[in-house]
Amino acid sequence: MRVDFAIALCLFAIARATRAAPIDLDFTAPIPVDASIRVLAGEGYESSPKVKRPLVVYLHGFCLDDDAQQAMELSSTRALPAVRNRAGFPRRRAQTLVQTGLREAVLEKDWLYAAVAAPHTTTECVLCHLQERSPNSQDRLFNGWITGILERDSPQFQCRAWDATDAVANPERGGSGDDVRFVAQVVAQVKRKFAVDDARVFVVGVGTGGFMASRLACERPDLFRGVVSVAGGTHADSRKCRPSGAAASVLFAHGTDDHTVPIAGGENSRGVAFPSAKRSFEIMGAAMGCDGVVVSSDASRLPAEGGAPEIVVERNKYGACRDGVDVEQWLLNGVDHFFERATSEELFSDIVDWMYAR
Repeated sequence: MRVDFAIALCLFAIARATRAAPIDLDFTAPIPVDASIRVLAGEGYESSPKVKRPLVVYLHGFCLDDDAQQAMELSSTRALPAVRNRAGFPRRRAQTLVQTGLREAVLEKDWLYAAVAAPHTTTECVLCHLQERSPNSQDRLFNGWITGILERDSPQFQCRAWDATDAVANPERGGSGDDVRFVAQVVAQVKRKFAVDDARVFVVGVGTGGFMASRLACERPDLFRGVVSVAGGTHADSRKCRPSGAAASVLFAHGTDDHTVPIAGGENSRGVAFPSAKRSFEIMGAAMGCDGVVVSSDASRLPAEGGAPEIVVERNKYGACRDGVDVEQWLLNGVDHFFERATSEELFSDIVDWMYAR
């Protein structure tokens, strides 16, 4: 694994060389303790700061804040399923995987982008053990590395993580923490500080942040026009996802070859279950008052690298839901938890377009 913040940020600057650099609008707010909130705006903000803009709140993955997520690269020779090979059989190929592109796509729309670190830390990675079954040695090594550090150096070393669902949470809180209230207060503070279009607030989470986004959809859909969970899911117990009042549009995006959060579901290190991607989609559809009729659109495609065929994305949605919202699922055929850069950038661009259409 290569995590080089300086190089990554330089590459980010080069990639945007034809556009003005984002305007950094960080501030500190008491919610309920001082929290450092990263807010970025596009080049149009400086000339029109009072124009109300849509807001995207980003929820990071396990142990990674926004900058770390932008800089993270996983480079190794990895197993690819048959659908990722033109010859139609499994093979191994060198890949460099990332989870980038959301920030750039949001700023390209001249929206506001807010990223905040989870308010709590944990000494246990409750999903890391699932990588022990990965066919990729780097995944298994990473699992041993992070769990070894947490076991050896805690409490000096701890990871920031969202107290999301009961299975994907800080074990110290078990899904009963106050992170929903925390995110609500983040949104309120950003609205006080900047001109935000109240009707166009979105939240996007990746990995454990994706589970947190789902929890927000279950408990506070009134806060958001749209909720996006990438490589995440929701509660296994559907009774924990019964929002009252207004509904929100929800999008699940998940790779079918994810070895970190398996699409088939599983159990965390303490034996608490999390549902499959299919079941998460069903639970959220019921929560948002959908009719139960799944409509599949024509498959879209995402670019791949290394001469591999394009990635087929199966898109499913419910025919009709409460308040006219949409509940959708995008299944990325043969894709892992992290993505090749071309795939990642196009995926997050498509996600921002999905939010724009709401």
